[in-house]
Amino acid sequence: MTTSEQDRNPFGPMEAAQEAISYFKSHADETRAAGLQRYFKDPVNNYGIEYRPYKEWKAEFLARLTGHWTIQEAVEFCDTMIEDPHMESRGIGYQVVGAFVEEADPDLLGQIRRWLEEACGNWGLVDNLAPSVLSPLLRQHPQLVPEVKGWTSSENQWVRRGAAVGFVSLVDDEGFRDAAYEVATELLDDKEDLIHKAVGWLLREAGKVDRDRLEAYLLDKGPRLPRTTLRYAIEKFPKEDRKRLLEATR
Repeated sequence: MTTSEQDRNPFGPMEAAQEAISYFKSHADETRAAGLQRYFKDPVNNYGIEYRPYKEWKAEFLARLTGHWTIQEAVEFCDTMIEDPHMESRGIGYQVVGAFVEEADPDLLGQIRRWLEEACGNWGLVDNLAPSVLSPLLRQHPQLVPEVKGWTSSENQWVRRGAAVGFVSLVDDEGFRDAAYEVATELLDDKEDLIHKAVGWLLREAGKVDRDRLEAYLLDKGPRLPRTTLRYAIEKFPKEDRKRLLEATR
């Protein structure tokens, strides 16, 4: 490696991955890991890392990469980290890609879908990957919206949840808001409770921007709405309005 390459890249994806794994292993807490399991229906692998020191470590870790890595190196790092099944390892992989996503081209969408299919396995990792990487990619490349809307027909529930969660932070834009309602509608008949919750979250955020539209949508869909979705969607409504909508959509 030349001196200029060393200046550009202080440590590569493999070295960074080894450092991250070493941090997680040295700060693992079995008791905390067991406690985190209560948030998940199925068993999950996690190191039980304490959040506050991890947040400080992550900020320092990302700062060392900024200005030195490219999106390609970030993706390589992520692909290495997802070989470890623990949530923290996969999560930092997604966070690193998110730090470089502004320079990504549309082809990154294929990687995102692969990670959803092969390296999530629970709602927590989907809710890390989708806002960190998918949402900003869609904002930069809105021509990808139709493809992501098509994810609602995937047999993989994490891909379907990713489609919903990916639009949560985009509903401030009217064009994305239209797509968000289309995604919600496609997922109303889903059988998975975690999809019902994701759709309710998406609708709730859309309602913060345009409450009248959300209320009209809920009344229009009526009994087709899963009750979990409805309760999430109207969570921020005044009590009397929540009661009225719960009764009107039975």
